[in-house]
Amino acid sequence: MMKMVFLLGIVALLTGCNSIQKDEFVITGTISSYPKEVLICAYQTNGDFILDTIRVENGKLSYRKKLQEPVVASLVSRDPHNIIPSGMGVVPGPSVTLFMEPGTKLEINMDNARWPELQWKGGAWNNDLMKLYVKTLPLEYEMFELLRKSYVSGVTEDEKVALGEQRMALAEKEKEEKIRFIKENPSSYAAMYLLSGMRNDFTLKDYAATFAAFDQALREMPLGKEMQGAIDIALRTEVGAIAPDFEKVDKDGNTIRLSDYRGKYVLLDFWGSWCSPCRDSHPHLKEIEAKYRDKGLVVINVATENGSKAREIWLQAIEEDGMTWTQILNNEGKDKCDVVKDYAITAFPTKVLIDGDGKIVVRAVGESEPIDAKLKEVFGE
Repeated sequence: MMKMVFLLGIVALLTGCNSIQKDEFVITGTISSYPKEVLICAYQTNGDFILDTIRVENGKLSYRKKLQEPVVASLVSRDPHNIIPSGMGVVPGPSVTLFMEPGTKLEINMDNARWPELQWKGGAWNNDLMKLYVKTLPLEYEMFELLRKSYVSGVTEDEKVALGEQRMALAEKEKEEKIRFIKENPSSYAAMYLLSGMRNDFTLKDYAATFAAFDQALREMPLGKEMQGAIDIALRTEVGAIAPDFEKVDKDGNTIRLSDYRGKYVLLDFWGSWCSPCRDSHPHLKEIEAKYRDKGLVVINVATENGSKAREIWLQAIEEDGMTWTQILNNEGKDKCDVVKDYAITAFPTKVLIDGDGKIVVRAVGESEPIDAKLKEVFGE
């Protein structure tokens, strides 16, 4: 009898160790040739950025987390081989997006020598992602290896260009695979989540149509409602629409209202001090402002900054770039007026040209040529 009780106790103990509570997310599995004791599971929750550790012991993975709702996370390597030294810093290697679903166990199997390639199963959302990852993670591996070669001592500029072109071709192939996956899986939350981060890879018309093809139940989820709201705003701020009015305070404390500039052409430049392409475009923006200011063009820069020293960093960048016209920091008073959101800005730099009647006539992401052409048409040489 005692033996039977003892055996039942062992069974209960083992069952308890392997069971998953409704509010738990568990990772198990294996990773071979991994030199560290942890992987990183990085995610945001309640506004906080969390770096959790996934234990690695004798190649076996172990992680358990209590959750109230699903969380999107990134699987990050701590292997020094999976980063590239660059000057005083490093170029981080690829990470892997995963869904932490309460009541789910994710079983991962991978060879660290081919990071970030893996196989996994566990939960409908992650299982859907795996259908895509079979095709895209090998591409991620190849792209990072090509990038590594471009940092090797002695590589020539011509070789770097060739390596860059190879990476671009692989990146385009990866994008095509993602778009195919999104369009072929209208019942998949994973597909809708991917679409949410690929706004600039679609025309607005195609993006809206692709979203509309998802199951209604998905579109009514919080992410779906957020995406629908962004689409609605984007449709209201496309070329031909009346530009949303706004009221903000500039760097000198002056109240700036878009409606005060009716009768003039207004060029909004959305940028940030951290955005290299934005800063690179400012010398040309200075030329445009000087060339057309007396002909009826008003330039307004709208910046987005990060951190507690946002204003200080912003003002320094304005001075460094020699911009003497109207400057607005969108962070300030954002709770009352968010110009970036109201204009559906999803990439920096974005320039929006508004005519004297308040109508949007050009939207340009990352390029100035369409703006230049329109200004030449309106104002002449």
